[in-house]
Amino acid sequence: MNAILPLLVFAVANPPALACPAPVAAKGEIKAGPPLAHAFQLTNRSPDTITIAKVEAGCGCVQRSLSAKVLKPGETATLTLGVNTLTQPDGPNRWQAIVYWSANGAAGELAVSVTATLSREVTITPPQLGFSTTGEATQQLAIADRRAKPLAILKATSSSPHLTASIGNGTVQVKLTADAPAGQRDEVISLQTDDPVYPEFRIPVRINKKAPGQVAASPEEVTVKFAAGQDEVSALVQLRAPEGKAVRIDSAVSDFSAATVKHSTAAGPVATLRITIGGAAASQSGSCKVTVKLAEPAGQEVIVPVSWKR
Repeated sequence: MNAILPLLVFAVANPPALACPAPVAAKGEIKAGPPLAHAFQLTNRSPDTITIAKVEAGCGCVQRSLSAKVLKPGETATLTLGVNTLTQPDGPNRWQAIVYWSANGAAGELAVSVTATLSREVTITPPQLGFSTTGEATQQLAIADRRAKPLAILKATSSSPHLTASIGNGTVQVKLTADAPAGQRDEVISLQTDDPVYPEFRIPVRINKKAPGQVAASPEEVTVKFAAGQDEVSALVQLRAPEGKAVRIDSAVSDFSAATVKHSTAAGPVATLRITIGGAAASQSGSCKVTVKLAEPAGQEVIVPVSWKR
């Protein structure tokens, strides 16, 4: 007992510099479909000013919003995590984020997470859309409600003027216009309903509007699955320019530290990426993006979405 006492005194005298009183938000059983959000309070308990460098999520499906990055002693910031449950699997889920901070030469990490068990009555197929085209393109969403009195879609709106949505009988047609600017970006289709349980659905839309001469990735999106006992998995992506022109990669970077990228350096008709998922990412399903900047053709950029499943 005497040997343990000094350790307890040390722990009490040196509390975590950045603290969250409730780092795990257990939401219990909820219906899949409506957006899920939770606000965490982060407090500086040290005598020094804390700077939050970044907040990294274990999945690209987790949206992060931080009210302040610099906290003086005693100050508190709000970190809000948001999840589109429409795109998440049924059953138990955990969404985690790591807060990286520094203060007076010291550095640390703080993990927060949201847990919930999802069940689904309303299905939207597909739960997210992707457009990869040089011109106009159209896709369709199908809405199925297993309840005795199904909901109705009252209104469909878009976050982009180049993306339109029209309501049909149990369907929503989404069209990307021909004059949409070239580039890769994320947009949202919002569906308003007459049901108080499911007032809104938000459909993620990933757009890759290609310009003439743009380098293409194959595959355009990477999806990998961990086998039982596997703690690392890799995938190859090839980049090609039209008409067999030379491609040379300048840099390739992931927005998630547990996803590493290696790439070819020579110019040729095909450039290659190897994307490896491991470390912290191996414990749960997730997603990220790899941004590739090209030296040839100069100035071009290619974004490769990556997702993995346990």
